[in-house]
Amino acid sequence: MSEPLKIGLIGSGGIANRHLTAFREHRDRVQLVAVCDIVEDAAREYAGRAGVDAVYLDVDDMLREADIEAVDICTTHDTHAPLAVAAARAGKHVIVEKAMAHTLQGCRDMIAAADEADVHLMIAQHLRYSPEARAAKRLIEDGGLGEIQAVRTHLMGGGNGRPRLGHWMDDRARGGGTLLVTSVHHLDLLRFYVGNVKRVTAVCRSLAPHMQNGAEDLVAATLEFESGAIGDVFAVGGSLAPEGRGYMLFGSKGTLHSTTPTEEESEASPTRHFGKLMVAFKGQRPRNERQREAWTSPAFEPLDTSGIDLPTTDYFVNEILHFEECCRTGREPDSSGRDNIETIKIIMGIFESSRRGGEAVDLDDL
Repeated sequence: MSEPLKIGLIGSGGIANRHLTAFREHRDRVQLVAVCDIVEDAAREYAGRAGVDAVYLDVDDMLREADIEAVDICTTHDTHAPLAVAAARAGKHVIVEKAMAHTLQGCRDMIAAADEADVHLMIAQHLRYSPEARAAKRLIEDGGLGEIQAVRTHLMGGGNGRPRLGHWMDDRARGGGTLLVTSVHHLDLLRFYVGNVKRVTAVCRSLAPHMQNGAEDLVAATLEFESGAIGDVFAVGGSLAPEGRGYMLFGSKGTLHSTTPTEEESEASPTRHFGKLMVAFKGQRPRNERQREAWTSPAFEPLDTSGIDLPTTDYFVNEILHFEECCRTGREPDSSGRDNIETIKIIMGIFESSRRGGEAVDLDDL
């Protein structure tokens, strides 16, 4: 059996805690060797929980001194590109949290550095690595929904309306705003299902006074996919709302939609982003009045996730083990940098369309 992939963690707060299970429970495949954070107490606290001795306050020192083959970047969006480029140039494979970067040039720099160094670059779009998403992908590829004609995603509320005063997630200059922080998950998942987007039309607003440097907390956008499907995107952050987040796929043969996690589902799986995926298939339409009286809409039922080949039901663990497999085998990651720049193009297209007063923007022109 091959040796575990030796990894150095960059950034030990927030989302890094979701990666800890993989490092603790799958030591045969991934070995966390070093932890780096500009806040020493945070780095040492995380290292202690992970059973790691090597702690660094400077990334260059870790890249130069630590016995690592790869890095796991869990920092603010504005630091993703420079850190990934530095790691690639040091010959390290890179997995970096979403969003890939807060500019398209940053994404291109990351891809170029990884290609030049012949290392893997993977974006941690963890929703792709859930059994539900893989089951939906299987259903679509098998033709179960028919031709995907339209999609819709919504993100409402967050924090029970309480602002994160001074937080980087509300600062556009640091990669904040509802699109890059949260809606990026939904947009990437729709791309995973339906393919790339070619054109967007959008309006963004910055409503709350604590939003910094034009960070958006209200978005309405229309997407035109290369496949011909159309998409509707709505997001409003920091507001009280009756429901949180979800998406729908409308096909010629059926419809699939997510549910908001129940309290019981969230307690059973704290990392859960959506509840269940529900699906219904179109039956024969009534041909006459008698049939019309007896005909009812098909009932939605939970999507069958049996037979999905994933290591666990925890998508954070699955993505890290997928990264390890790619580094070991040479396989291109499912959410590689080359793939995921297309997700960032959607967001940058939304920004550009809004800047132009709602004009349509072709993503190939960005």
